[in-house]
Amino acid sequence: MMCAKVYKRVLIVLLVAAGLVFSGARDGHTADPVIKIGVGCPITGTAAFDGQMIRDGAIMAVEAYKGKIKNVELVIEDDKSEPKEGAAIANKFAGDKAILGVVGHYNSSVTLAAAPILSKANITQISPGSSSPKITGFSNYLFRTQPTDALSAISIVDWASKLGYKKAAVIYEETDFGHGLAHEYEILWPKDGRQIVVKESYQSGKTVDFSAILTKVKSSGADVALMGCLYNEGALIAKQSRQIGLQIPFFGEDSQISKAFLDLGGPAVEGWRSVGAYDPKAKNPLNQDFVKAFNSRFNKEPNSFAAQSYDATALILEGIIQKGADRAKVHEYVFNVKDFPGVSGKTSFVKGDASKQMAHFIVKNGAWVSAE
Repeated sequence: MMCAKVYKRVLIVLLVAAGLVFSGARDGHTADPVIKIGVGCPITGTAAFDGQMIRDGAIMAVEAYKGKIKNVELVIEDDKSEPKEGAAIANKFAGDKAILGVVGHYNSSVTLAAAPILSKANITQISPGSSSPKITGFSNYLFRTQPTDALSAISIVDWASKLGYKKAAVIYEETDFGHGLAHEYEILWPKDGRQIVVKESYQSGKTVDFSAILTKVKSSGADVALMGCLYNEGALIAKQSRQIGLQIPFFGEDSQISKAFLDLGGPAVEGWRSVGAYDPKAKNPLNQDFVKAFNSRFNKEPNSFAAQSYDATALILEGIIQKGADRAKVHEYVFNVKDFPGVSGKTSFVKGDASKQMAHFIVKNGAWVSAE
């Protein structure tokens, strides 16, 4: 396992022909210029598992395109899930004229911190993980392959309400992502006799003891919990809820759909339900090839963020191929793309948002399976 410092800045160079890249001449011929794509994600910190998935998905996309485009270099930076790091990374990317597009970031707050800087530099930014409603239409240069909180909340509320639950507890982290989901729950849930009986938030990356929050939920009479959490804190919440005898079902989104969540939560996350736009078992031939290659390359199954990162990177690469190695041309391609065929399905953008078909998943016998 490579240390975090090595991951701080990783240059993945895909070579063709003899396998050597020269900045000058070779045998009297000028070498093709190096093309760079920036990747910003949390390689370390509380969301490291998903950040590493984003990194690995981008690597897979560049490797898949090695026969179509020459001398592509990924410049991978660790944002540690911190907005100030996202802004610093964006400034680095903006100052490197060879960077033609950026995949990033994971956390909505980090994406929003980077976006103005990248937009000013005319760099297309595609987030594979940010879901906050604030991102919609934020900039003509900001896109996301990740579904919005609105789509996730609609699917969660529809699912939970059809199962007959009436009294909801809303538990969410104090971030743009958490607030986005909580806001959508507040709009969608109080209908047809349903009500939100308690609403509690916590500090992401800082709160580890959820007993006070869960005690309030237990005393509220809630029969279901609507979540706005990442995988690590979701697992802690599930474990601590069982410790105090709180047995209500939890509904979340694809931030929990990972092996890391299962490993951290153990038996306590049995029955947890989440919605997501990516199913590694989907019969899409592109996805089947991706999952097989990902497993072979990294000895693990890709999650949603790996797939969304693959598609985000592929969109930038395709823009370079179709339009040319120029920031403005890459933006023209991504801005106008329709039904781009990716491993997570077809992608088109409206105000920077990709419309995705949501699916239902549940933890059964210690594994995520389809709940359809």
